Amino acid sequence: MIDGLENWREIDHRERALLMHMLRVDFQGKAEILEQISSVEVMRISPTGSLKLRSQGPLAIVKDNDAPSPRPNDHIPIEGFYDDEAPNQKSIVRIARLVRLALHVTNGRISELEVYKEDGSPIRTDPYEVDLSKVHFY
Repeated sequence: MIDGLENWREIDHRERALLMHMLRVDFQGKAEILEQISSVEVMRISPTGSLKLRSQGPLAIVKDNDAPSPRPNDHIPIEGFYDDEAPNQKSIVRIARLVRLALHVTNGRISELEVYKEDGSPIRTDPYEVDLSKVHFY
């Protein structure tokens, strides 16, 4: 499901749980982002679960982790991943099954939670239904 154009809504409890799980990791600007989360509104922008984010609160000064964004004034301070393995399938080549989660901060404000799968195949385990203990960080 993709939300309608400019159809902002309150964040639901599963989306908030994933964001808060990602914010368990320490990084520069975390305190300001936590304040922004208290007023965050979201809009789903892709079938994979990516969310456009908007909020109020103090601006966060963040640095990129090892996956810089090609967008101007945009940083990714935290990136996570989980294995999208089907319950009864085992494979040696695991990297292609990884679902990536990247929190974007643009001009000091959280702007997107990007969700994508390494190999572009459909995501089997919804990012908002995944067992959070299986989400890992760089």
